[in-house]
Amino acid sequence: MKSGNTYRVASDEAMDIHRKLPAGNYVIKQNEMTGELYLEGIDNFTIPSKIYGNCLKHTDKIIRTFTDRDNATGVMMTGEKGSGKTLLTKNVSIQLAKQGIPTIVINAPWHGDKFNTFIQNIEQPCAILFDEFEKTYNEREEQEAILTLLDGVFPTKKLFMLTCNDKWRIDQHMRNRPGRIYYMIDFKGLDEAFIREYCYDNLKDANIKNIDSMVNIGSLFGEFNFDMLKAIVEEMNRYNESPQDALEMLNAKPEFDSGTEYAMKIVHNGKEVKEYRRDKFAGNPLQPKGVEVEFDSDPDDDESDYIYKTFKPDALIHVDGKKGEFTFQDNGTTVTLTRIEKKVYHLYDAF
Repeated sequence: MKSGNTYRVASDEAMDIHRKLPAGNYVIKQNEMTGELYLEGIDNFTIPSKIYGNCLKHTDKIIRTFTDRDNATGVMMTGEKGSGKTLLTKNVSIQLAKQGIPTIVINAPWHGDKFNTFIQNIEQPCAILFDEFEKTYNEREEQEAILTLLDGVFPTKKLFMLTCNDKWRIDQHMRNRPGRIYYMIDFKGLDEAFIREYCYDNLKDANIKNIDSMVNIGSLFGEFNFDMLKAIVEEMNRYNESPQDALEMLNAKPEFDSGTEYAMKIVHNGKEVKEYRRDKFAGNPLQPKGVEVEFDSDPDDDESDYIYKTFKPDALIHVDGKKGEFTFQDNGTTVTLTRIEKKVYHLYDAF
């Protein structure tokens, strides 16, 4: 093996040169002595035998778009842990590997000219995965330093996949910039169809009767994620218990979910009245302390009294898991709480 003017005896394996990086997963390492960056192979990704929700549809669209475009394509996936972001990135990587395309996992805040040049010198198409981007690149300067990489200024074809739990911690110059981040996918809580399908596939026969209760429990959370669903089903099967009993000890509590808001409707003696202090309720409708309301007993009567009531879980008469609706009733007063869905704006909203 020749190095400069020096020749050393070497085996054939030492001369194993590849024109292309083999399909697989890699991380970036740095030689402590020379500062040189290099790639080290890691285990291939694995995914469940059955995938639920929109993962397959999103996978096909991302790969088709990446294949069709001539320059770099960025995809940002946002949402809470357990919402399906990582599953999507793994599935995309696995499908790309079948086409001979490798994935490089960025697990440290690499940035700067040396890093950019290293990535761009890999001339073949490949995927670059930044998992939990805002945590790995938690400094604004670090995020700004890779904007040039995402711009697609360099001629090589790359698929940049970024996952984050909080998109508002992402540099503003990445939002509303399809030239850098072409797709922005928001992962919300699981819908009723997802919950039912997973439960039918995974609950023991004796617990199938509890699927409606599972849907109702999911409606208690603003964003009921897959980790929660999987853990509840696991507990139900292990101990042959109801979803409510499974939740007793699990680290999945609706009261931790402070971001859920409900529109409030109060009917007293057949007449709709308004809550005196607020028109919305935030939190868990089935919290032990109950839902507290205060209203004018007769809005048409200037001398009517205000009534203060607390509706505890035992006053619940109806739950609609699909709508996220909870109805309480006590002595002529009915309170209905309906989850307020977070607005998702579309282009046609402007017209």
